[in-house]
Amino acid sequence: MLEKLQKNAKITLSILFIFIGIVLLSYNYLGSIKSNLFNEKNIELLSQQIELPEEIQTIDEEEPDITTQVSPSPTAYIGWLEVPDVNIKRGFTDFNSPDNKLSKNILLVTGSSMPDVPNGNLILAGHNGRSKVSFFNDLYKLNDGAHAFVTYNGKKYDYTLKKRYDVPKVGTITIERNPNVNTLTLITCHRTDNHTQVVFIFELENITKA
Repeated sequence: MLEKLQKNAKITLSILFIFIGIVLLSYNYLGSIKSNLFNEKNIELLSQQIELPEEIQTIDEEEPDITTQVSPSPTAYIGWLEVPDVNIKRGFTDFNSPDNKLSKNILLVTGSSMPDVPNGNLILAGHNGRSKVSFFNDLYKLNDGAHAFVTYNGKKYDYTLKKRYDVPKVGTITIERNPNVNTLTLITCHRTDNHTQVVFIFELENITKA
């Protein structure tokens, strides 16, 4: 009789442990779904529509309105962008500067925030191609994890490339990014598709003195 009771107790405990295991797995699974939905909602809420005042192009030959332009002196720049893996080093001017144009420099896009703004997004655009103003021609060569540096207001901001995606060239661009980090967004046109632009999303990793 005692042996039978012990056997029944073992069976009952086994069933109980299996039930507890199923409950824990279900809880973790539902928690994961809830977390993913929350993250997707955050990304959706942070989708940012920007307008480009000029069309980003692939420019392989100099055009008259470009060759006659004179870039500002280095002191006119409010910040500098460096992407060592593709030999980019170029300044950018203030929003309202007459030199804040794709025909002269990389463009500081309206809607940007400076690197020192918590969880902000610095947005820069540039031409593709082989002209003197095709500053973003080699961005396509970057691998995920590549670094970009922005020097601004006495500090150097180190960003890491997290993702890239294509968008249609329709005058506006949707930027989707993590709302909880400081971001650098670089935009240029697609190398082989004149109707498409490429968005590169970098996230801040470190800040040092310039």
